[in-house]
Amino acid sequence: MFSILRNTSFRMAWLSYTTSSAATSITPIILTLFLLDSYGGIGALGLVLGTRTLGFVGGAILGFGMIDDLPRRRTMIIASLVRGIAIITAIIIFDHSILAICITVFFAGMGEGIFRGAYQSLIAEVIEESQLQQANALSTFSNRFLLVVSPAMATIVYAWIGGSLSLLVIGLLWLFSMVLANTLPKREAKVSIKSKTRVPFKSFGEVFVEVSRHRWFIGGLTGLVVWLTLGYAIQQLTLPVITRDVFGNDTFIGFALGSYSLGALIAALWLAKSKPRLPGLIAFIGLSMYGLVPLALVVLDVSHHLGALFVLLAFFLGGLGIEAFNIPWFSAIQREMPQDKMGRIFSLDFTISYGIAPLGLVFLPYFITTFGQNNVLLICGLLTIASALIILLVPGALRLSDPRYQKGDKRLNNIER
Repeated sequence: MFSILRNTSFRMAWLSYTTSSAATSITPIILTLFLLDSYGGIGALGLVLGTRTLGFVGGAILGFGMIDDLPRRRTMIIASLVRGIAIITAIIIFDHSILAICITVFFAGMGEGIFRGAYQSLIAEVIEESQLQQANALSTFSNRFLLVVSPAMATIVYAWIGGSLSLLVIGLLWLFSMVLANTLPKREAKVSIKSKTRVPFKSFGEVFVEVSRHRWFIGGLTGLVVWLTLGYAIQQLTLPVITRDVFGNDTFIGFALGSYSLGALIAALWLAKSKPRLPGLIAFIGLSMYGLVPLALVVLDVSHHLGALFVLLAFFLGGLGIEAFNIPWFSAIQREMPQDKMGRIFSLDFTISYGIAPLGLVFLPYFITTFGQNNVLLICGLLTIASALIILLVPGALRLSDPRYQKGDKRLNNIER
C-alpha cells in the first residue's frame, strides 16, 4: 500500500491531506471541551458544531466554482490557509461571543469542504488509473487511523495545554498542510485544463448533464442519500439513548465506534492490495451492510447481553462495508469522469452527502415518537439494505462504469460530447 508514496506528487498531496485530517479529526473534540468549559450546557455546543457542518456544505457548493477553474494545488493551499486563519482567529474572540465563534468555525468548515473535493480531484491528475484504488485506500487508512486515535489525542492535548493553545495547534496543522500543498509541482495535471469563467447556472447544468450519462453514479448517490438520512441518522439518534438505558453510561458508544473504525481500517488494507473484478458489487453490498446497525440496535434494546455482541459485530461490518463502498466509489469517479468537470462532480457528491444528512435528524424523531423506536429502527435498517442492493440492477453498477461508453471515451472524449 505504501509503495505508491514513491510518486512524489502524490506523496506531498497525501502528506498535506493527512496533516489536514489530523487537525480536522481533533477539531470537534477540542471545540466541545472548550465550549463546555467556557459556556456550559449543550446549546452553544450544538450551534457551533452545526455551523461547522453548514460551513462544510457551503464549501462544497463553493467548490463548484473553484476546483475546476483553479489549479487543484492552489485550491488546497487557499482552503488550508482559510481554515488556519479562521481557527486562530477563534482563539482571540472565544470569550466574547458565540456568534463570532460560529463565524470563524463556519469558515473553517468551508475550507474543509473545498479541500476535500480538490484533493480527490488532484489524485486523478497525479496517479495512473491502475493505482487509483491504492491511492484512495491509503487516504482512507490514514484518515480512519486518525479518527481512531483522535479522541485520546485531543483529550490529552486539551488537558495539557488548555483550549486556546489546542486551537493554536489545530491552526498550525492546517497552515502546515498549506505549506506541504505548496510543494506540489505547479503544473501537475496530466490533462491540460484551461481556466475559464463559467456562468454559475450553466456550470451546474454541465455537471448534471455529465452525471446523467453515468447511471451507476446516480444510483450510487441515491443509495448514499438513503444511508445518510435513514441508516446513519437513526444510529446517531438512538445509539446514545439505548446505550444509556441499557448500561447507564456512554462507555459502550466508544466500543461500538471503535469496532466501526476497525472494520474501516481492515477494508482499506484489503482494497489497497486487492482489485475486485466487479468493484460495484463489493461497493453496494458494502453499503447495504450498514443496514445491520439499526437492526442490531433493536436486538440490544430487547436482549442486552446478546444485543451488545450483535451491535459490536454490526458496527464492525458497517465500517468495513462503508469503506468497501467509499474506496471503489472515489476511484470510479476519478476514472470515469472528465478532468474538467471532476472537481464539480466531487463537490456535488459532498454537497448532497453532507447537505441531506440533517433531514433524517430532523424528521426521524417525529417518526420515533409516532411509531416507536424499534419499529423505526427496523424500517431504517431494512430500507438501507434494500436500497443499496437494488442499485446493483442499474446498468453499469457492477463495474462502476457505464457500458454505453467505451474505454478511452471517458475523460477527454466526454468533454466534447
